[in-house]
Amino acid sequence: MSERRPAQFRHLGPVLYPAGLFMQKAMADLVRSGEPDQILVVEHDPVYTLGRHASPEDIHVDAAFLKAAGIRVHRIDRGGQVTYHGPGQIVVYPVCDLRGGRRDVGRFVRNLEEAMIRTAGDFGVTATRLSGCPGIWVGDRKLGALGLHLRRWISTHGLAFNVSPDLRPFGWITPCGMRDKGVCSLHSLLGDDCPTWDQAADRLSFHLAETMALDPLAVPAPSLSVSATTWRRTLTGPEVLVMLRQPVEGLWWSSVTGMVDPGESLAEAAIREVREETGLEGRLLPLDYAHSFYIDPRVLEIRAGKPHFNRETCFHMEVSPGAVVDLNLAEHSAYRWCSLEEAEDLVLWDGAKEAIRRLGRLLSGQ
Repeated sequence: MSERRPAQFRHLGPVLYPAGLFMQKAMADLVRSGEPDQILVVEHDPVYTLGRHASPEDIHVDAAFLKAAGIRVHRIDRGGQVTYHGPGQIVVYPVCDLRGGRRDVGRFVRNLEEAMIRTAGDFGVTATRLSGCPGIWVGDRKLGALGLHLRRWISTHGLAFNVSPDLRPFGWITPCGMRDKGVCSLHSLLGDDCPTWDQAADRLSFHLAETMALDPLAVPAPSLSVSATTWRRTLTGPEVLVMLRQPVEGLWWSSVTGMVDPGESLAEAAIREVREETGLEGRLLPLDYAHSFYIDPRVLEIRAGKPHFNRETCFHMEVSPGAVVDLNLAEHSAYRWCSLEEAEDLVLWDGAKEAIRRLGRLLSGQ
């Protein structure tokens, strides 16, 4: 048996797709510098991704339909054509150094497929390879997909394993360019006996370590932050408060965000941040959404080194229409009340945009 290579498995849970692309690039730079392989285990928001060989015609619905369905489209640098990612699907990005004696892409692909096959088997599903069709299959239905990118023998992108995603979006595309085959999931095959996302992710990580001869290393827990999208009712509809960071803070528009202090609950941290940043009070409610992201050291002006991940939990707070904003000038230089659409366009970070979109769906009753 070949020598096991150290690797850090990071179970990050929900990650917005652009944040996933960014963290892959950052981890590729880290691995290229000699750090251990990084295995990122995530769950994405609904997106279609178009690989290098994809055509817009592979998506069979128009932009209005996609907007109503909450599906975004990203063209990316992996191989292959169009596929779907969404909640209930495990996406694994094995950012690995294939230099030296590991320069065998075919073996790398087979190892990823084998890990998915073994994971399916753990839950009583027999999956196989299909000649000429990457991924794993149950009959003529794909259970797990593959799409890789190599740059100077550092791998990015990876695999998608269907636990319990909504399968309808696969029907609105030509998945992976295949018109005569279908898609399945553990849930479509097992019904109520389907494992949870976490259970399947744990088994998939175990099998990846075995098939790829990886030695999992300890990883630090992510830091914790909160966001509190603060809004008010008006005669023309809801308005969201956005604030402009001071130039030394980056000069970008944001909603209320902040780190969780030791001993605080997430809700306590959100209420404190609203009070400290705006002077406002209101009723705090959860948006039932949390997501993880990689923190670029350049943004926070911290020393580059070990990768730093953060998990942000999102809330919203309705305040009185006549409430007066008492802006914290140490952090922000200006503020605006905006429509949901204007606020989404103004804020810089994808997490803030997603929180505003979720607030909009909540207020519209969707």
